[in-house]
Amino acid sequence: MKPEERNFQGIWIPRSIYLNTEVNWYAKILFLEIHSFTENGMECYMSNKYIASFLHISERQVSRYISQLKSLGWIEETSFNGRKRFLRSLLYFGYDTGDPDMTLLAWKR
Repeated sequence: MKPEERNFQGIWIPRSIYLNTEVNWYAKILFLEIHSFTENGMECYMSNKYIASFLHISERQVSRYISQLKSLGWIEETSFNGRKRFLRSLLYFGYDTGDPDMTLLAWKR
């Protein structure tokens, strides 16, 4: 997807992700990027090379962060055809909790 085709307005970082100490900021930003696609019903199929360029890290680090996010249950691989890997977020953030300091975090299935 070309940047001009995406109506990107920024990201909101849920408290549960912001305060999480199991992953670093690169993994958090990668997760939020994947989540921004799948939360809006789009498939996320960015290459490791593209992600590495976007985050200014190595492709090896991208692979490591994707594996880490999978093992935490934050994302899953929905398909892989040898060239493209499709990922989706497994987390749901509920914003209508009645308490501005609380955000519900749940796993999608």
